[in-house]
Amino acid sequence: MSLGQSLPQALLELSRHHMMELSERDRRDFEDELDRLRMIRVAEEALVLGDMLPDFALKDVTGARRTSHEFLDGGPLVLAFFRGGWCPYCALTMVALEEARPAIEALGARAVGILPEPLANIAEIAATRGIAYPLLSDPNSEVIDRYGLRDPQYKKGSRAYGVPRPIIFVLDRNGIIRAKLYEEGYIKRPPATLVIETLDKLAGKAR
Repeated sequence: MSLGQSLPQALLELSRHHMMELSERDRRDFEDELDRLRMIRVAEEALVLGDMLPDFALKDVTGARRTSHEFLDGGPLVLAFFRGGWCPYCALTMVALEEARPAIEALGARAVGILPEPLANIAEIAATRGIAYPLLSDPNSEVIDRYGLRDPQYKKGSRAYGVPRPIIFVLDRNGIIRAKLYEEGYIKRPPATLVIETLDKLAGKAR
């Protein structure tokens, strides 16, 4: 994705391309599943505004164990959950967050991503996509489950079993969730500009 192309636009183009490749029956099934997810509003079951983020300790691409306390000691935290490097929608969102990283850091915050993939995969994703913010490995989806983010539509044995709903939390330096950014399903994603606007408001309240 280029700097001049917005994330919503890039995701929409990707979705249209994928839908064109599906058969009519598969396309109907796909749309029915999205409607089902919208009706049950699965993301409402996860952590909500005002909750304290449960602690986590996960390894980064170097194998070093990184903790939520470590990140929050430096200020507010943007915590993004991705389904995996194999998901093209997540790949676009990862890059968009990387492009927003200078603005995020200028507001005194850090961006961190969590994926349910092994360390080797995480390292490859970071290198291939040019991601400089920490990507953390949650291979058994333990943190994902503790936060109530597991996507229930995928069954055991499926490639996507254990993936999280793609949600971005914005936390203040005390670990309190001040914003929960998500869209139903996994195709639409909150733009990075919304993350920056949220951090800017948070910084304004702290002044």
